[in-house]
Amino acid sequence: MTIEKVCIILGVLILSSIFSLKLSKKFNIPTLIIYLGIGMLAGSEGIGGIAFDNAPLAQFIGSLALCIILFSGAFNTNIGEIRDIKKEGLALAVIGVFLNTLFVAVPIYFFTPFEFLQALLFGAIVSSTDASAVMSIIGFSGLNIRKKVGGILKLESGTNDPMANVLIILLLGVISSGRFSFPRAVLFLIAQVGLGILCGYLIFRLALLVLERFELKMQELHQLIIVGFLLTTYGLTNLVGGNGFMAIYILGLSLGNSPLRYRKNMNRFFSSLSWFVEVGMFVMLGLLVFPMQLMEIWRVGVLVSIVLIFLARPLSVFLTLMGSRVENREKLFISWGGLKGAVPIIFATFPLIEGVENSELIFNLVFFVVVISVIFQGVTLPFMSWYLGLESHEESPFQEGDLEKMEYLEERVVKIRVSSEGILAGRRVHELNLPREILLILINRQGDNLLPRGNTLIREEDELYLLSDNLHTVRSYFSHTEDIVN
Repeated sequence: MTIEKVCIILGVLILSSIFSLKLSKKFNIPTLIIYLGIGMLAGSEGIGGIAFDNAPLAQFIGSLALCIILFSGAFNTNIGEIRDIKKEGLALAVIGVFLNTLFVAVPIYFFTPFEFLQALLFGAIVSSTDASAVMSIIGFSGLNIRKKVGGILKLESGTNDPMANVLIILLLGVISSGRFSFPRAVLFLIAQVGLGILCGYLIFRLALLVLERFELKMQELHQLIIVGFLLTTYGLTNLVGGNGFMAIYILGLSLGNSPLRYRKNMNRFFSSLSWFVEVGMFVMLGLLVFPMQLMEIWRVGVLVSIVLIFLARPLSVFLTLMGSRVENREKLFISWGGLKGAVPIIFATFPLIEGVENSELIFNLVFFVVVISVIFQGVTLPFMSWYLGLESHEESPFQEGDLEKMEYLEERVVKIRVSSEGILAGRRVHELNLPREILLILINRQGDNLLPRGNTLIREEDELYLLSDNLHTVRSYFSHTEDIVN
């Protein structure tokens, strides 16, 4: 296949996936299912006829995409919002993953050809949740859920992916070696989690130092620096025996709650990048599956889905949160909100690559469970939010402004660069005697944005941003100065 055809196919797949958002909102269909459907239609058994069965490549691309998705979610998480529910969220991410794995493994061991270790592996793969899917469905429905419930789901989702990954790696090692040592397993878990947290924090400190020392005026370079540290974190942590996904989450959470320049633009950049890779990842995973194979295992798939949705998830949530401040109806919604997304499908490629017995059945069952979970739970989630009375109508009167939406400002702002030969340097703002038609709104000093006050001293090389309905007035007022007007 030529590069031209590849570009056309990729472009059409991405555009059709994005345009399908309109369809998703109109018919209340989860977008994730549409993306998977587009991938399946484009596959070898669909109208596209694209043959794609490269599990190692899918795992490689999926792991990189997961790094970006995890980082973006962590970067946009406000620690202040999760401080009160950190115990519940982390408990679900750690204890909940282990309980969910066990509660899934025991029943399916009796009605599948899996050995018990394979059943545990399957349970670990489907134990991770996708809070971004939950929030997108709630958002498209125009609903707001309680901050506590949303915070628990978001924190659990961000931290249970690394924990599930650690458990999967451990089980794959036991299956391949045929031996299990409890002390070694405990040491492995401690090393994976501990080194992951340590590497994530150390690289965060280094990244913060670099961003502070290198005063780069181009904000795009700051974003690229963070992308570089993101990739380095994942690779380096895995090399030293830690969990790369855990390190990525710690890096994103730490950077996202640090005083960084261009924070808003970074949030937008990583949110857009995360959205892009998630679309691409779902389409790719849709290409990887063979629909005819799914039809062959639909009965087992339905049984496994019932076990997961109605037994394993509620049991693990209620037992983990026993004695907490979370109400029963909130626990029920958290149980229902444990949607499965792309992560379990990516994790299901691990057994394929390792050549584990029944690995193809594991992959197809995981794919089936994800589809059932997103369709059944995703469509009914807004109803559950309303039925359980968890809709929140609270809205803070103080909201972060977004000046980029005020497009008219861009055409009414003039920038003046203060020159050493001009008359502005060394004067204070109140000494400018600006007419009422001109408003000084910002002073940029060596990359730092300052709010001007009457006694603020203007220095050489400062950039003054002036707002006026009549730009000719601004240029006329400063026409006698040597300062540069743009």
